Amino acid sequence: MVDWRTRASALLPELGAVIERESWSCHVFLSELWQLALEAHRDDDRDTLTRVYGFAHWCFQQEQFLSNASVVSFYEHVFDEWELRHLVAPWLPGEVVDKVRPLWEWRWPAERLAEVDRLLEEVRPPGRNAV
Repeated sequence: MVDWRTRASALLPELGAVIERESWSCHVFLSELWQLALEAHRDDDRDTLTRVYGFAHWCFQQEQFLSNASVVSFYEHVFDEWELRHLVAPWLPGEVVDKVRPLWEWRWPAERLAEVDRLLEEVRPPGRNAV
């Protein structure tokens, strides 16, 4: 298994207290990572956003356990703070959207899903991936 803690420590020292809790899983960390992303979106902190989304995408590209953890503990929740949806959409790689969209479909009413689809189409026209 990939050592996500080492990579997280290097990229996200501000979450060191969470990383150091050996009893906490990557799911807990990814939930905390999303909270950091929310703060960074609100503060327009592009450096933190780059590190957060970069780490989440790295997790997505790893072996199945870590990839699935990134989907259910981070990406599934990226539109939970609905007022930030315009800020979040550009940060989502197409390959991630393809995998997480069925979870959004299950969780949301059709109107919300249609709005997210529209936003993603604006930032990622067909044939073009984001970030």
